[in-house]
Amino acid sequence: MNTKKKLLLFLAGATLLMSGCASKDLSETPLTTGSKVGEMSEMLPCAFAPDGGKDKVDALCGVLTVPENWKDANSRLITLPVVKIPSTSATPAEPIFYLKGGPGSSNLAWNPPAWILEKHDVIMVGYRGADGSVVLNCPEVDEAAKQSLWKKLFSEERKDNLANAARQCLNRLIAAGVDLEGYMVSGVIADMEAARIVLGYEKIDLYSRSYGTRIAQLYVFRHPEVMHRVVMAGLNTPGHFIYNRDELDMMFREISAHCAADPDCSQRTEDLAQTIYDVNRNAPGHWLFLPIDLDMVRFGTHAMMFSTSSMSLPIDMYLSAGEGDYSGMAFFSLVMKFQTSSQIWGDTFYKGGSLDLEYYKGVESVNLGDTVMGAPLAEYLWQPVGSLFIALDDADLRVLQENDVDILVVNGSLDFSTPPMGMEKAKPYWHNAKFVLLPKFSHVGDLENLQPEAYQQLITNYYDNDTVDTSLFKDQPLSFKPKIGLAMMAKLLIAVSFVLLFVLILITWRLINKSGG
Repeated sequence: MNTKKKLLLFLAGATLLMSGCASKDLSETPLTTGSKVGEMSEMLPCAFAPDGGKDKVDALCGVLTVPENWKDANSRLITLPVVKIPSTSATPAEPIFYLKGGPGSSNLAWNPPAWILEKHDVIMVGYRGADGSVVLNCPEVDEAAKQSLWKKLFSEERKDNLANAARQCLNRLIAAGVDLEGYMVSGVIADMEAARIVLGYEKIDLYSRSYGTRIAQLYVFRHPEVMHRVVMAGLNTPGHFIYNRDELDMMFREISAHCAADPDCSQRTEDLAQTIYDVNRNAPGHWLFLPIDLDMVRFGTHAMMFSTSSMSLPIDMYLSAGEGDYSGMAFFSLVMKFQTSSQIWGDTFYKGGSLDLEYYKGVESVNLGDTVMGAPLAEYLWQPVGSLFIALDDADLRVLQENDVDILVVNGSLDFSTPPMGMEKAKPYWHNAKFVLLPKFSHVGDLENLQPEAYQQLITNYYDNDTVDTSLFKDQPLSFKPKIGLAMMAKLLIAVSFVLLFVLILITWRLINKSGG
């Protein structure tokens, strides 16, 4: 796939904390009544479509009935979908419960590789608030973003519009009878445990990604006796829903060191991090007639740093700007303004806020400040979340807790979504955990896909015998040179625009002459 197509595909799916699948409107999904807590419908054969895509997987599907609020004895009931993809083995090992990233997206999202199914059933329990009979959709937030399209991303007006829309959404959900305090991670853990019990599994494995690793560590804390082995890919520890701009700076400095060792990159700058720092303070407001929204540029750059296959585009854009060519920034700013989101915002706000709101220290802690890039994804999300009244989840779930469960943590050294600094914070608490840091890998997509055979060997050996085998991993090259850069795309856009304008003028002139003759 060429670089331009990668960019367009990435941007089409780019959201704050990873994309989700389409969800139902609350008014179209009446709440279930009359069932018993913990009951599951018969698991029937179904053609399961991971992430709502076109590819179908043979599976068994059922519906689990749970209370909307596990802490309220009088809570009404809701339902959650449960999917089981059976192992191809007649005698499978412990089942793997899948926990996807987010929050704000469906957990019905995995098409497990054949090497997982060779030994394990795979279980996916829908996330409350993102799957099932109640989905915390917030069309108000998307509408506010559309209405503020031409305002700078972090302008006070746009921030206020987003915060007001978030409040309107939560107030509407409350007025519709939704008990928002039920939509915390503590409720997700209870759902997983209810599914485990009704499915009859004594011990389970977990495979968790990004935000899913937060659910995993809290499930481990609440129910260590049911855990066999746990994999956490892209570790998210308490407080890390709020990106730490100093940690991001540390990774930009690491990338700078790789740039200095790269023949092409080192010819364009003596210090990549310093170049980015300078451009973020000196970029003009326009290139030709195209405006440059530097906040939007930083936001998009942060998102594209989640993958080493896409990070060369913003890096090349900043290098070009450092050389005086701001065309790529103008193009990137324009393209980012028209991206749509499938984020389930109510789920994002409440799950993230109920766990980490106490860690948020205001916009001055996440904005550009005196850092290379700031923490633009946090600046976008936490200003509206900070303005909401969100109840906090259980206190013991909001801090690291000790455990003796077998855990494998895998992280990339350049993970701009779940920075690897969280690993050091977890080590003193998780006594039987093993930690693998992969140099020059970014977020979970890199871990799983850059060297798939090596990753397969690492994960299968761990599940099979609690050993860590990284012998197949090789040095991962880091590219600073996209096949076609954003600056070139900008110039192509201008060229095409002028050609179309010329053709339009020519056609108009001929029509005028023809009518006059």
